[in-house]
Amino acid sequence: MAIVLQNASEFTVDLANQLLKDELSETVSSVSVKPLGEGVGLMSSIGRAKLQMSGGSQKSVIVKVIAQTENVEISKNLNFYANEINYYRHLASLNPIASPRCLFADIDAQTQDFLLILEDLGDDAAGDQLQDCSDELLELAFRQAGQMHGTFWGKTENYPWLKYQNNPELTEFKQQVIYQPGIEPTLNNFGDCFSGNLPDVVTEIGEQFAVLFDRAMSGPQTIVHGDFRVDNMLLPVVNGKVSIVGVDWQNTSGGNGPHDIAYFCSQSCSKDLELDVEMQHLRAYHDTLLEYGVKGYSFDHCLEDYRLNLMITMITPIAICGTLDSGNERGKELGRVVLSRSLAALERMDCGALLS
Repeated sequence: MAIVLQNASEFTVDLANQLLKDELSETVSSVSVKPLGEGVGLMSSIGRAKLQMSGGSQKSVIVKVIAQTENVEISKNLNFYANEINYYRHLASLNPIASPRCLFADIDAQTQDFLLILEDLGDDAAGDQLQDCSDELLELAFRQAGQMHGTFWGKTENYPWLKYQNNPELTEFKQQVIYQPGIEPTLNNFGDCFSGNLPDVVTEIGEQFAVLFDRAMSGPQTIVHGDFRVDNMLLPVVNGKVSIVGVDWQNTSGGNGPHDIAYFCSQSCSKDLELDVEMQHLRAYHDTLLEYGVKGYSFDHCLEDYRLNLMITMITPIAICGTLDSGNERGKELGRVVLSRSLAALERMDCGALLS
């Protein structure tokens, strides 16, 4: 029987001693759990469990379980929880992008209720998507995404459990349940974020979403994070330089590599990012793929994939602003910021020109 929890607060002394006995040199005498990720963890619930040890020392771990909002059913329909458990079981040790060490991972295959216990790297390194991304971080994110994609390029069949982004049933669900119902409330409540013909472009993306998604996700397959943005990163400074530790691998899947960098740039970079800077980093991403042995994938192909993926990643701001329970004020502010950045990216890369 799987060991899972409905709420991080259910993590007890007995569970800590049972599940972490190989990690701890002393027994745990008491546990207190504090919720984390206000306005960040829209699709799951995260807590920091402080462990009082029998010898007097203290340790802490991160406990992750299903969402405590109505978003839980969408997460289960999108297979988010199983994706993340499988990522830590099968891929984390192979990925050039670091992730927190997994101490325990289990899931109920029927209900998708789960329990994930990770090492605690502290609050200081937590990324904040409400802040504009530095050029240093943008360069690093594109390069490390290229390293991850190059590592797994053409090798996704090695992981039979892996789900793929290009799944017609899931694409229909995203279009009909998330994107299209979210357009009108997004336009009504965040109309000041739109200019020019952007309302028409965003609406037309919704109409053509399934076709665009198929185009964006076709071609060579690799492992993608699927939610590659600053809020899903820890950014410790090592020897004076920022580094990336990736978290929230719930959307790990097989897909088109440029999806991750389109997601990152549209979600995390300033809406005032200059086109030549974006193109410079896109070329560096492509160069990294070549360094990792990718063949038969031209820069022009990479650029078209990137522009297509900028359009389908609009589903995230549409979902936050128009479909999902944002949870709190930070969630609402995050929706506005991400929407403004994503719309700017559509304009900057002239994505509307790819619409039929």
